[in-house]
Amino acid sequence: MVLAGLIRKLGHQLAEIRERALKSILCKIEHNLICYADLIQERQLFLRLLEWFNFPSVPVKEEVLNLLSRLVKYPPAVQHLVDLGAVEFLSKLRSNVEPNLQAEIDGILDGLFILPSEVPALSSASYQTNQTELSKNPGILTGYFPQDKSNFQQMEVLPQPVVNQTVKCLKFSTFPWLPLTTTDRHVLSSNESSLRSSNHTLIWNTCELLKDVIMQDFPAEIFLQRPKIVQSLLSLLKLAFGGDGKHRLALQSVSCLQQLCMYLRNRLNFHRDPGFFSNKQDTVSQNSSLSYCHEARGTHHSQNPSPGSSSPRPSVVGRTGQRPRGDGQDWDAVSSSGSSSHAHVNSRISVHSPLDMGHIDLPELETEDTLELQFQQLSLPQFCVSVLESAVPLLRTGSRQMIIRVLELLAEDMTLIGEAISTDIWDDSSLFGIDMKEKLLLVLGALGETMCYHKSSISLEQPEVMLVHHRMAFISISLFAVRLLQTLLPVEKASEFLPEPMSTALFLLSLDMPVSLEYPNIHEAVVAYLEQLNSENYSIYKRTAEAVYSIECTCNFLSDIEKEGEKNLLELVELADQALRSFSYHQHFPLIKEFISILTDLPQMSWCWKSAQASPLLQGESQKALLHMLSHPLPQVKAETYHCCLEITKECLGVHNVTKSVSSLCNGIHFLLHPKVLYEISVFGIQDPKSEVCQVT
Repeated sequence: MVLAGLIRKLGHQLAEIRERALKSILCKIEHNLICYADLIQERQLFLRLLEWFNFPSVPVKEEVLNLLSRLVKYPPAVQHLVDLGAVEFLSKLRSNVEPNLQAEIDGILDGLFILPSEVPALSSASYQTNQTELSKNPGILTGYFPQDKSNFQQMEVLPQPVVNQTVKCLKFSTFPWLPLTTTDRHVLSSNESSLRSSNHTLIWNTCELLKDVIMQDFPAEIFLQRPKIVQSLLSLLKLAFGGDGKHRLALQSVSCLQQLCMYLRNRLNFHRDPGFFSNKQDTVSQNSSLSYCHEARGTHHSQNPSPGSSSPRPSVVGRTGQRPRGDGQDWDAVSSSGSSSHAHVNSRISVHSPLDMGHIDLPELETEDTLELQFQQLSLPQFCVSVLESAVPLLRTGSRQMIIRVLELLAEDMTLIGEAISTDIWDDSSLFGIDMKEKLLLVLGALGETMCYHKSSISLEQPEVMLVHHRMAFISISLFAVRLLQTLLPVEKASEFLPEPMSTALFLLSLDMPVSLEYPNIHEAVVAYLEQLNSENYSIYKRTAEAVYSIECTCNFLSDIEKEGEKNLLELVELADQALRSFSYHQHFPLIKEFISILTDLPQMSWCWKSAQASPLLQGESQKALLHMLSHPLPQVKAETYHCCLEITKECLGVHNVTKSVSSLCNGIHFLLHPKVLYEISVFGIQDPKSEVCQVT
């Protein structure tokens, strides 16, 4: 039964599970727990060994070929391989492997060509039928060479159809398996039972115990490999909407899950670089020989042992002395090169390596059905998505504390998601990828609905405390949602996958001015997603953004014009021109008068081409702004512009100026004498249907 399970796992889609199963078989052979006579009867073993090379990731190729070369020495194995079409398979494989492996394949082929006459027929099935067994797995699309399901001999003709079972979306799947002693299993089982209790006090105390003791005592991956505690904590989150103080239990569960996420992140960092990462941020590294010797001396030479030291709890690996710290670095200290000045201390301490201790409690450890447990464990991506599914609904509660705590949990969870799931999930057609994708889309839809809920709940009719609650909730949830999108969903795929509620929420967020000012990077990301999602909403956003910018320019123009001292004339002209775009909203007519006064009062603005003070750029921008005012689509703006020009003309050419020189009088109206301005007034102004305009001209 155990051998059948290992053979089945040789065909698993995750390379690390396949590799672990192969090494388990090789280890059992090495220790004479199984023999070749057992293996050669397993037809599926040969099928899995050949299919090993059809996966995208092909680890330990040499070990697989070496096992095949040992098996072909037995006639039943040869018969199985020939029936499966191994001769043609290995012949094609030979050209796709490294030179050092080609000799190994040649040896296997030599063994297949020697068939003793006394070998019995092991199968009555047709040769053609047996050949197709290698390609019965429809999930294998890539490998050393393509396969055709109908005929193994024509494998290079057609691409593999249907569903791809190769998981492409995982950056990290499962932690290395850790066995537990009976005592440790009892500790976990006891806490599982307590979490399922109907006694609220017991559940509360169990959560406290988990945070303060259990999660610090066990490596964090233990809770994924034996997920009942995690599942119970996720179930407790549903109590957030309950009365009678049940929401307090949900808060406790949120706190436990957040702490577990932090510990999982630490363990993930440790597995990536055991020699560098350390939970302790002190001057002496946790896995250095100095710190280990210090701990050892404290443990063995203490004159006043603690009450727990007289009866220590067994460790997760069977040790009956001091329990490992749970960061996986306890044994690195023993094997590290360390300082030679402490060698005499280490020599007096009897410390077993992890492998030694595994042999100490081997009978106790083997009482577990490890294969069954490994099938039940949660991968890191599954855990992360489960937390999202269970925690996101809590963001609609009316409790400010609950929303804050849940967002803290989701922030930790999002960090793990970035380490475990890649953006390839949207192109992953494996069953695992499809399942993850569907769950993530539901989560994103729920997030969008929650954002819209808090946004629509902001009303002046509500008390101020509720306004603040919904506003802060909307901003906080929006920030998390956008960062989650940036982690998982490329912008170019937004239109294809993003749910409608999230699209609506992003549109509302894009129009939120305070968010755009406080979080410009988030606002930029929102606009990028919106552009891909909905062209109509994006157009509305663009027009709104232009109107807001125009109003801002209006305010800046009016503010700058009142300032004393030298002014930036070009900037003032540009601000006035931009202000015209929002005139239909603010209708602040004094702006026109102020602009015309600039053209009149400042000689630098003279449009007389003979003026040495005239700037070509300034002339062009001023002319453009005036023409925009004279031809503005709003009749009120056009009428006010013509009226201001008439008043300036009367002021300059009035009888009261008869004693002044003609040149000084004309300076004030030079801006009206440019050909384009005169053309606009004579052709369009005089013919304007509005009497307020034509009569003035």
